[in-house]
Amino acid sequence: MKLVPFLIHWHRRGGLIILPVLLMLAITGILINHSQSLGWAKIPVYSSWIAWLYGIQDTTVEQGFAAGDHWVSQVGDTLYLDHDAIGHCDQPLLGALRWQETIALLCNNRIALYLPDGQLVEELGSLPLQASTLGMLPDQDALLLSSPPYYLDNNSWSWQPLPPESVPTADSPWATLTPLPAELVESLNRDKPLPGISRERLLLDLHSGRLFGEVGVWVVDAVSLVLIFLALSGTLTWLKRAWLKRGGRHGCSRQKPRRHKPGM
Repeated sequence: MKLVPFLIHWHRRGGLIILPVLLMLAITGILINHSQSLGWAKIPVYSSWIAWLYGIQDTTVEQGFAAGDHWVSQVGDTLYLDHDAIGHCDQPLLGALRWQETIALLCNNRIALYLPDGQLVEELGSLPLQASTLGMLPDQDALLLSSPPYYLDNNSWSWQPLPPESVPTADSPWATLTPLPAELVESLNRDKPLPGISRERLLLDLHSGRLFGEVGVWVVDAVSLVLIFLALSGTLTWLKRAWLKRGGRHGCSRQKPRRHKPGM
């Protein structure tokens, strides 16, 4: 088969073969360019079949912390106050309780204070130790950390060491995990986000093919090679046709036929 017809034949076929993947790459590439302005880097993904593609095991959230009339729980790295997401923490939630007019949460060695409507009021990040538990001194209405025990002095707003013998033992002052109401369990597990997977991350993995494992990466690599072939074959075909138009294989220009004079 001659070169130009061969290139034209496979140029068309190659374009049709990779068209679906090429459209996916183009669309995801455009979306990735605007993902920051759209805020997709922080928006989680909710999908059981995408979790299956990533190999994320389904875990059921059944426990949380009682905070007065409210419940605080953690689904992946998202913190929930009742049914509403109020923040993120990449470490386990260690405690939550009702304190004064706020709801105090201990996560990532920081205490966050929320209003009952989910509004963040303040964060206490300068903790005196790597706290493992959050509690409250009932007689002083003061936040309590362990261990060793420290309490938050409401007058100086500073953490003070508390002698172990001063920690009340009759009624445990520490926040403990408690089974959530059945209706809340159903709601949280129905709408729970995939841990560590944002919309931007999903787009990046889809664009690179990593979402489908090693096979997906090889498919994207193959499409890239076909694109290189299309670029080269298109260029060679155009150069070959241009060369033929200018003089043919022998490089000579076409001569006009001579006109014979009458009577000769």
